[in-house]
Amino acid sequence: MITQLSIENIALIEKLDLELKNGLNILSGETGAGKSIIIDSLNFVLGERADKSLIRFGTDYAVVQAVFEDYENEQIKSYLDDIGIETEDVLIIRRKMSVDGKNECRINGRVSTLSILKGLTELLVDIHGQHEHQSLLKPSNHIILLDSIGSKEIDKEKANVKAVYDEYTEVRRQLLKFGDAAERARKLDILSYQINEIENADIKENEEENLLAQRKKIRNMEKILGAYNSAKNLIDGYDGDSLTSRLKQCISLLSSIESFDEDVSSLNERLDSCKIELSDISDTLSDKLNELDFDERTADRVEERLDHIRAIIKKYGGSYELMNEFYQSAVEEAGMLANADDTVAELERKLEKLSVKLKETAANLTSLRCKTANKFEKDMISELSCLGMSGTTFKVDIVSTEYVNEITENGADTVEFLISPNIGEPLKPLAKIISGGEMSRFMLALKNIVAGIDGIGTMVFDEIDTGISGNILQVVSEKMCNISRNRQVIAVTHMPSLAAMADNHYLISKSVEGGKTLTHVTLLDDDTDEIARLIGGNDYSKFAVPHAKEMKDWADKYKSKL
Repeated sequence: MITQLSIENIALIEKLDLELKNGLNILSGETGAGKSIIIDSLNFVLGERADKSLIRFGTDYAVVQAVFEDYENEQIKSYLDDIGIETEDVLIIRRKMSVDGKNECRINGRVSTLSILKGLTELLVDIHGQHEHQSLLKPSNHIILLDSIGSKEIDKEKANVKAVYDEYTEVRRQLLKFGDAAERARKLDILSYQINEIENADIKENEEENLLAQRKKIRNMEKILGAYNSAKNLIDGYDGDSLTSRLKQCISLLSSIESFDEDVSSLNERLDSCKIELSDISDTLSDKLNELDFDERTADRVEERLDHIRAIIKKYGGSYELMNEFYQSAVEEAGMLANADDTVAELERKLEKLSVKLKETAANLTSLRCKTANKFEKDMISELSCLGMSGTTFKVDIVSTEYVNEITENGADTVEFLISPNIGEPLKPLAKIISGGEMSRFMLALKNIVAGIDGIGTMVFDEIDTGISGNILQVVSEKMCNISRNRQVIAVTHMPSLAAMADNHYLISKSVEGGKTLTHVTLLDDDTDEIARLIGGNDYSKFAVPHAKEMKDWADKYKSKL
């Protein structure tokens, strides 16, 4: 349950710490005092969508923090474990929004995404408001609600359906990949052409780079020839005046003084090495010049090969590596298609078996839904009768497809709630016949049924009394009290009978301080005057207070029997 709700800079609330307790928590006050702001703040921290208009005027951010105690159950433990958060005695959820649009969500101090936060809070709090009315009017949501009522049995069978459905769709996908015999033949022909084209091209790794280097050399051949010739002439010399002959002269001169200086011998050895090295370089330059003998046909062949390589590589991936990947994949697929008849026959046999199995598991799920729907219908009619809608007929209309390819991972069914509020009228879709007051009672009946199933610790009702009047208000109050015996209930109301049932009654008020309008919350020790106000308005009569006391006595007696 929520034990503390801290709100900062939300609309009229500057700073507010609301201590909440177990049982039935009632929020009441004048219209416009800020009751809806507290519900908006709660929605905000629980992960609902919110825009910057929620931030108090003149401030840069808004923050709401909710503290939960006694919140643990298997679902919540499992969810926290999946997101890597250890369960502790207290669960703290905090959300901050800035005027620049930034959102920050934290679960026990750890940063979280909004979707993860919402996934957790859906297990902690169930808020009933106008948006839920609208959600229930959508037939697409009816199957979700029915399945939640069926709980573990339906969840288990849905898991079976999904497992078979996933296998069935995978086999179908493989069959579609093969196509029919004519399509396979066409595809095999295309693949064969592509494989042959790559094989005939016979492109070697780094061949394009080597050809580019060769082309560069060809295009600069004149410069290369000139450099080699000039270098060789400088070494070999003109008219016999070569570097080698000069080195011989140096060696001869130094040899003549070798007897006078012992270092001359080592110098002559080094000069002799230079002479040998120069001679070798000269020979290498000659070899290079001989190798450079080519004709224009060589250049043409290089250009043609480059163009061909580039065309093939571009066609099959854009790089040598990607072309090879394409080739390997094409060879594999071609081999598969060449032997497709046996494979397709096996897949078709497998698909036929899975079709039967999928229909069977979907039928089991339908049976469970019908069983759940039958009990749900009886419970709803009983609850609605208590809420002043006796004579109402309620039906869960389940339509199942006969075609296996129309079955989804959710089964073969579409579900819609049908209702006839009056005897003699035909059943019609919920959205087309139910009034506002009837819808409020329908939702309360639903919550009363679901309360013992979903395991959610806190339920919030935002003005459940919409469209309800007369004696039914007392019945609604009793139903709300019943729900609060097993979980925490937070209810915003104008109903004096519901307020009288309060275990904890909070008065919402507003005041002007320092030129600012501020919302305040006060936990009432004695809520008789507030109940009297709800009975008679601002100018309530002298009978309102005694009536309020009578109403509180009635509520106390009712609660003592539970």
